[in-house]
Amino acid sequence: MKKEDLYNGISGVCPKYLDEADSYKPRKMIHWKRWGAIAAGMCLFLCSAIPVLAVANNDFAYELLYAISPSIAQELKPVNVSCEDNGIKMEVVAANIEGTNVTILVSMQDIMRERLDETTDLFDSYSIHTPYNQIGGCSLVEYDGETKTAFFMLSIEQMNQELIPGDKITFSVSEILSEKTHNNTELTEIDLENVPLINDLMDNPNVRGWDGMDLDSLDENNLQLMRPNEESALVLEKGVTLTGYGMVNDKLHVQIRYNNIHETDNHGYVYLKNQNEEVLHCQYSVAFWHDNEKDSYEEYIFSVPSNELEKYEIWGEFWTCNGGTIEGNWQVTFPLVNQ
Repeated sequence: MKKEDLYNGISGVCPKYLDEADSYKPRKMIHWKRWGAIAAGMCLFLCSAIPVLAVANNDFAYELLYAISPSIAQELKPVNVSCEDNGIKMEVVAANIEGTNVTILVSMQDIMRERLDETTDLFDSYSIHTPYNQIGGCSLVEYDGETKTAFFMLSIEQMNQELIPGDKITFSVSEILSEKTHNNTELTEIDLENVPLINDLMDNPNVRGWDGMDLDSLDENNLQLMRPNEESALVLEKGVTLTGYGMVNDKLHVQIRYNNIHETDNHGYVYLKNQNEEVLHCQYSVAFWHDNEKDSYEEYIFSVPSNELEKYEIWGEFWTCNGGTIEGNWQVTFPLVNQ
């Protein structure tokens, strides 16, 4: 059981439940957090005095939730609505709503081969439809190798309207990623003692987003991004390529190309680390599209003058999945009822 994944998976659950969870607090990662604004809702269930998932003969799901919090395990009520496509069974195992907070436990089981693993991701292809607006997210909380089943926790917050009996919820998924790799390594390809000055900048980059610790310093109307140097590009690992680095207005810029992100979800982060192992995050990063609008460049900007760079090492943390997605049409609908 990975406590980091469990903690992230229940980050939207009611605070009273979180008091019973482990006190683990994950390190903040500075890369895109893939949350969506979605029209949604959930089943309204009455509390039960016994662990109803155990009664429903879903022992693994109950043990999983009990490891997070006994209260969550007791209050999530069984749904057990499923569908199958492309040899994979999707099941809404259990659900609960309290106030404006919604929790859903979903499983994906490969009933034909062994395409799923502990890195399985729904790749933002999931959607929840009900009459009302809400925001939320989905995280893998556990993979059971014996049954080839991945469990996901959906945490949702309703925006303006609580649900009433009779409302229906439709949950659907169209793509699954698995067999992902994660590497955290020093970028020895970058010589911080001999960083060139860069004058060749982009004219009109097709920007797709930005992130960082100091977004107040980012001028959206005057983005200074390096023109990718594909001729001298260095492959850091499959799907991740260094396309340039240098000083722009006395700030260090590092540019990475992530290949075919629509199908691979390749992404990462670049950071500095000093001799005391203290991490210096980038001031901000800006992502922009390649001309093919499949590959994405991300440029990391550090507010460090060139004469101080020799104090640091530069590292990269990358998540890649170059095998592509598992496609299908998984969809279930279930009504809001009282139990």
